[in-house]
Amino acid sequence: MHGQGNRKSSSLPFADSPYPWVMRLVTLNVLAFLLQLVFQNSPLGNMVTQLLILHPPLVAKGMIWQLLSYMFIHGGLMHILFNMFLLWMMGREVEVVLGSRAFLRLYFFSGLVAGLFSMTMWNASILGASGAVLGILAAYGRLFPDRIILAFMVIPMRVKYFIWFIAVLDLYGAIQGTGNIAHLAHIGGLLTGLVMMKMGWHRKSILGIEERRRQREISKQKTDRNRVNAILDKVNREGIHSLTRNEKAFLESMRKRH
Repeated sequence: MHGQGNRKSSSLPFADSPYPWVMRLVTLNVLAFLLQLVFQNSPLGNMVTQLLILHPPLVAKGMIWQLLSYMFIHGGLMHILFNMFLLWMMGREVEVVLGSRAFLRLYFFSGLVAGLFSMTMWNASILGASGAVLGILAAYGRLFPDRIILAFMVIPMRVKYFIWFIAVLDLYGAIQGTGNIAHLAHIGGLLTGLVMMKMGWHRKSILGIEERRRQREISKQKTDRNRVNAILDKVNREGIHSLTRNEKAFLESMRKRH
């Protein structure tokens, strides 16, 4: 990540993949980067890019979509290659083990919190998926702590040590304020992934949306059963010919559903 300045659906691509959302996220990021390259010298392209990058003053003024859209904008070829390489290498196993819903919660919530951490960098422009990817790295470390990887393609290191090594580097960078890297965003994404995995929040719907949907479905099923029972009682008392057109249609729809 750079700081410039101080339910699986069969209708979606890769539906048959064991890690469909890793494939989709990598594809979306690559397509967005290609569009950046194509339109980078056009006034319209520059304007759209600036609307999608996270600018803390603009977010504070109401452009809150930037807290999500900035994850799909990258600052150069090496930037996107590094992020997508980590997402591909580690995200696949995380999605397979945890499931697509938990994977998406981890990815986007880590990226969102990373963006919120970046709000302290008031005069910076934040872009890139690093915060979200580091949340996935944290999940990978919780799932496979003793797995050995090649840190920076060179140094053999257990994942659990690599995570803390990255955290120390970013903490040092944030304190020193060096370079054009959004160290605070990295820390926010990494901490979010660690906390969500430790607390089990990756298994829970953010804001309880899925739980409310499940409760609505249970309530609807109970209402439908009560109506079916009432109609059948009417048939027993008065015969099938006593049913209205709507009652017959409702029974037929329930028969087809089950």
